[in-house]
Amino acid sequence: MNRDRSTSERIDNPFAGAQRRSSAAPVEAKQGLLGLRAMTGFEEEAVERWASEPNTARLCNELLARCLVPPGDDHADALSRVRDASIAERDVALVQLRRMSLGDRVEAEVTCSACGRANTIDFALSSLPLPEGTAPTELSLEAPDGSQVSARLPTAGDQEALLDENLETAAERRTWLIARLMTRHGDRRGPFDAAEVHALHTGVRRAIETAIDDASPAVDLSMQVTCDACGHEMVEPFDVAGFFLLS
Repeated sequence: MNRDRSTSERIDNPFAGAQRRSSAAPVEAKQGLLGLRAMTGFEEEAVERWASEPNTARLCNELLARCLVPPGDDHADALSRVRDASIAERDVALVQLRRMSLGDRVEAEVTCSACGRANTIDFALSSLPLPEGTAPTELSLEAPDGSQVSARLPTAGDQEALLDENLETAAERRTWLIARLMTRHGDRRGPFDAAEVHALHTGVRRAIETAIDDASPAVDLSMQVTCDACGHEMVEPFDVAGFFLLS
């Protein structure tokens, strides 16, 4: 691959809007996931056994929990801590685990959507624009119909449970999540079921979804890649959970 200055810049930091970081800069998990250690043979074997596991959130949560206790120890309490963490906190810990276990550099292959050629890119995990700060555990809003709504933010455990539901449409997934996350609507206190959320006005549903999205820090990355063969420029989604553990 031609490594002139422009190409090197693209390879080193292919993420949209990313700020260059020193490779020595720490990537820190927040309080609930402190004490993370590098992977051992126990975890390598577990990942290979679960290679066909369709629920990548379960695999990520399980692997992190194992790496919060000494190798081979019971990790049930640690798994509860991981599932209670925000999705962003879990993903930041995944990046930290990959760096601790396999180093800072990562190589990936992206297929050009124009010519079908494979492009190999490599970059530093320390260049990822990871979220910072602490998200609120619960939020309140006034819906368009004037009703007061309270909801909590989704956790790594919610993500795992959602994938287990195997819901077919985005609307079904939104209904499931609102029912799980909403803690109050008007004078009604949760828990809520899908039938109650189905009956909510679309404007109310969208207001709740938007408020949760806006308040939730996310490791939501996209790679900017220029095909070496034809010069086509692409923006490719980059899934932290799927990539860091399954590649």
